[in-house]
Amino acid sequence: MRFAEILTEGGNVFGGDTDRIARENIEPTLERYYKELQQVFPNAGISSNMFHPVGSVGKKSSSGDIDLAVDATELFPQGITSQSMQRWNIAPEEFVTRFDAFKKRARSSTDEQLAMKTALVLISEYINEHAPNIHMEPKKANPGNAFGMFPQYDQEGNNLNIGIQIDWMVGNLDWLKFSYSSDEYDETKNVKGLHRTQLMLAMFQAMGYSFKHVSGVTNKETGEVVAQSSNEALALLNKLYGISLNVKQLSNYYTLHDAIKGHSAYDNVMKIYLKILDSTRTDIPDDLQEYWLAHKDEYGLTGKFLPDDSKLKKYIGD
Repeated sequence: MRFAEILTEGGNVFGGDTDRIARENIEPTLERYYKELQQVFPNAGISSNMFHPVGSVGKKSSSGDIDLAVDATELFPQGITSQSMQRWNIAPEEFVTRFDAFKKRARSSTDEQLAMKTALVLISEYINEHAPNIHMEPKKANPGNAFGMFPQYDQEGNNLNIGIQIDWMVGNLDWLKFSYSSDEYDETKNVKGLHRTQLMLAMFQAMGYSFKHVSGVTNKETGEVVAQSSNEALALLNKLYGISLNVKQLSNYYTLHDAIKGHSAYDNVMKIYLKILDSTRTDIPDDLQEYWLAHKDEYGLTGKFLPDDSKLKKYIGD
């Protein structure tokens, strides 16, 4: 994927491609990344141990991106207010103006969510104006997520002139580690962390609950948040499906899938799940590809975002 011909936004200039990052280059790349953040925000108290790689980062020989979980109370120890954001070089009046603009357009977001979005948008914009190598995407920032890119570095400290996507997940750290958890899979398998997480999301959705990566599980009918920890989510899922998984089993796509095979809600879960994957740039797990083919037309699956090496690619358009 093309990073940019030349990204020029404020102080950012970076040319090159984005590509997968080798496992051995993750640590030196992140060391440079954290150092640059500290230079841009010297008063924000940023430290490398605030950020925690989650998902499948470092669990295979290479990773497509780097997801970093960070606890909101560590990132914003004084909360998010017009005054506290001065630690991030954001003027109080700038925060208030942007917050008010977001609130006018908001339909259902709480003030807390809008404050988080405002903070992450303004931080992203400031990075783009002052960081030499980090490039953020402010327009994509939302309450709990910020998205960016950074050059890859090897173990000798050489800039490889290849970018890697580095995203922030901001919220309750324990929940983030659970919701973005990924087991280790054999290199020959076409499964990664998102396959497990999106299957879990589909399982909750099929039973009338919404699963939010950064905040928890909500009852759609009542709007009540019913799970904000791994144990609470696990207990609810076991109760809803009459299964008895533990947290370790819940972190693995295959054991989670096996646990609901034969359940009366299986087809509904699969319909939701496969439609989610159909809008995601990822392959369909090998053990579901026959099912995908059998239900492709019934579920309206397009395969539009299947990778070029997918075994299902040849069936697109049939």
